[in-house]
Amino acid sequence: MCAIKTILHPTDFSDNSGYAFKLACSMARDYQARLILLHVVYPAPLSEWRSESSETMKQRFPWPQPIDPGIDMELRVAEGDAPAEILRSAKAIGCDLIVMGTHGRTGLGRLLLGSVAEEVMRKATCPVLAVKTPFPEVPSAETVTLAGPGDIVDVRPLGSAVASAKTRALLRGSAIEIKRLVVPAGKTIPQHEVKAEIVVQCLEGRVAFTALGKTQDLEAGRLLYLPAGEPHSVKGIEDASLVLTVIRPGT
Repeated sequence: MCAIKTILHPTDFSDNSGYAFKLACSMARDYQARLILLHVVYPAPLSEWRSESSETMKQRFPWPQPIDPGIDMELRVAEGDAPAEILRSAKAIGCDLIVMGTHGRTGLGRLLLGSVAEEVMRKATCPVLAVKTPFPEVPSAETVTLAGPGDIVDVRPLGSAVASAKTRALLRGSAIEIKRLVVPAGKTIPQHEVKAEIVVQCLEGRVAFTALGKTQDLEAGRLLYLPAGEPHSVKGIEDASLVLTVIRPGT
């Protein structure tokens, strides 16, 4: 087996990427390898990021801490297209292994970073270790009650309760699904796409919503629409709850 001297771990700071980070740390410790954490941001308007030093940029993000303080860990922030920057960084540092997380399901959205991780695995010139991360168990019908025809659904803001609330489905029909999406401050929902039109309405708090090549603040009282298949990601700026309406094709 080839010696592993440098490990690259692309991270979006989500809970799922934490599984891959732990394994990357364990391997860095066992192989006494250098561990490089990379976070890729979308190109900022008006050169916001370029006005700051690299060290200042790094301080903006909630970097995870290694399981062993003796691990040689380096933090990097890149700006641009995520798969291209990950591949470019891997080549520039001459890494021996890329460790990325995945979701524990198949089909659309199966990878933690969606098409990003998939492209990295296809094009990387070094081995890529995909760490499978199971989704939490789906609550049973006894613990989650969906609204039926004619039922009134309460979608008022949660107020102080939003901090401890969880995302939950509100109703499902043959052509539509509605969820209350809870996004705590600092939480990132990685880039993904849905094979359906969606409408997202912010009930409270504020999130950064990235789609169609730009990042916008979505705050209480505002909504946006995305066509089917449009890649997007969400990051909590303040504890927020949103109503997500999925309109299935052919309706």
